Amino acid sequence: MQNNYILTNRPVVMTPYSGRVPSLHQPSDNAPSLGAVSQVAENLHPFKSSILEKMMKRNILCAALSALGTLVAGSAQAQLFDRGGGLIYDSVQNVTWLADANYAKTSGFDGDGAMSWQDATAWTEGLVYQDTVRNVSYDDWRLPSIHDLGSPGCNFGSSGTDCGYNVATQSSEIAHLFYVSLGNKAFVDSNGQAQADYGLIDDPNNPNDESLFANFQTSFYWLADSHANSTSDAWRFKLTNGLQDYGSKSFFLYSLAVRDGDVAAVPLPGAVWLFGSALFGFLFARRRSA
Repeated sequence: MQNNYILTNRPVVMTPYSGRVPSLHQPSDNAPSLGAVSQVAENLHPFKSSILEKMMKRNILCAALSALGTLVAGSAQAQLFDRGGGLIYDSVQNVTWLADANYAKTSGFDGDGAMSWQDATAWTEGLVYQDTVRNVSYDDWRLPSIHDLGSPGCNFGSSGTDCGYNVATQSSEIAHLFYVSLGNKAFVDSNGQAQADYGLIDDPNNPNDESLFANFQTSFYWLADSHANSTSDAWRFKLTNGLQDYGSKSFFLYSLAVRDGDVAAVPLPGAVWLFGSALFGFLFARRRSA
């Protein structure tokens, strides 16, 4: 709405100050009556209501979209979740790791936790772990799986194979844990050149990496399967340099127990509830205005 101001040459008359403070309880003779104020308020009400409704709808929709964006971003980045009770859930691989990376020793099963492949397999498959948070025992543990990619056996390389450094992360659960979930680097880069900051490097700004686990060992960890070309050998992975290869089953190596699935139903994140509530409010407001 355009305002047209008319300038005149009429002199401005200044009223001298009388020295008397006007009473707050006695309206001036020129003040509008209460009836006039009420009439103006009533006339403005439909306009004001329309503006407020539009603002409310816009704010609700913005909140809903923001919540949805937060949920999607969080889901895309989510890897490891501390479920309590010494259990770590990997949302990408849909497996639960035992947080104690040398539980064979901690539990008293073995003096130092290093065992032959046969003993490591028997230990994990016979393990019964008490979840003190949910008061449930789990007895379906195993060694991390390995998938023999390419030609049978070890296809050694520096990138994208099933054996060597920087292996394909789908080749084994522990390779995915090392390279993706924990975000670590191998001893050499994809060109076979030595690189710095390799191995288990805990990022102090990320609470959901190595700090979730305890008792990682500097030697190899056993994987679940035998070597395709030698039944006396089995696959293994070294967490301190990212090497995946094979060795004699008689070697004394460590075991990181893992089981399929989560330990409990995953609750809906708060962003889901926020998005649902905001969307419901938006639709309700829209229905009222229709």
